[in-house]
Amino acid sequence: MMKMRKWNQLVISLIFLLNSGFLLQMILSGHHGRILVTLSLYLTVWVPAVVRAILKVKIPERMEFVYLIFLFFAQFLGSIVNLYASVYWFDSFAHFVSGILSAIFAVAVLFWFQKYDHKSIAFNIFFMIAFALMVASFWEFFEFTMDRISGGDTQKVLETGVVDTMKDMIVACLGAILVSAYYGYEKCTGKKLFFYHYEKEFGGNL
Repeated sequence: MMKMRKWNQLVISLIFLLNSGFLLQMILSGHHGRILVTLSLYLTVWVPAVVRAILKVKIPERMEFVYLIFLFFAQFLGSIVNLYASVYWFDSFAHFVSGILSAIFAVAVLFWFQKYDHKSIAFNIFFMIAFALMVASFWEFFEFTMDRISGGDTQKVLETGVVDTMKDMIVACLGAILVSAYYGYEKCTGKKLFFYHYEKEFGGNL
C-alpha cells in the first residue's frame, strides 16, 4: 500500500513539473489556446483525494495510479502536448480506454453506495455501460465549455461538425461494452479473474 502511494505521489509530481513547463511556455509565447485545459490539470489530479474526502469512500491506491496514468496520457499528452492533433489515432484510443476504465470504475461506485450485488449481472452490466456513457458525455460538455470560453476548437467542430464528438462517444461506448461483456463472462463462468479480485478489494462477499 505504502509503495503504491509513493508511486502515486511520484506521478503527481511529474505531472505538475511537466505541466508547469508547458504552462510557462504558453504564457511566454502568447499562445493561450490551451491554457485553461493546462490549468485544469492541476485540479483533475486531485479528483481521487476529493472523492475520498467528500464521500468518505475507499479508493484503492492501484485505482488511483491507473487514473493518474490515464490522465497523463489523455489530458497532458493528448490535450496539452496536443497529440490529439498530431497523432490521428490517439484521440480514439484515449476515448476507448476511458470507456473501459469508466465501466470498471462504475463497479466501485456501486460498492460505495452499497448497491452492488454480484448476482445482479444484467443490472451491473447496464450500469457499467450507462456510467461510462455519462462520463463520456460530461467530458464532451467540458471540452465544449472550454472551447466557448477560450475560443479553441478541441472538439474539431469547425473541421468535422459533430463527427468528432460522436466518434469519441461511440468508441467510449465500445470500450465499456467490451469490458462489460468480459465482466458478464467472468460472472457467468464463475472464473476468479480480474473482477473477482477487484471486488475483494472493496470487501465483496463473493
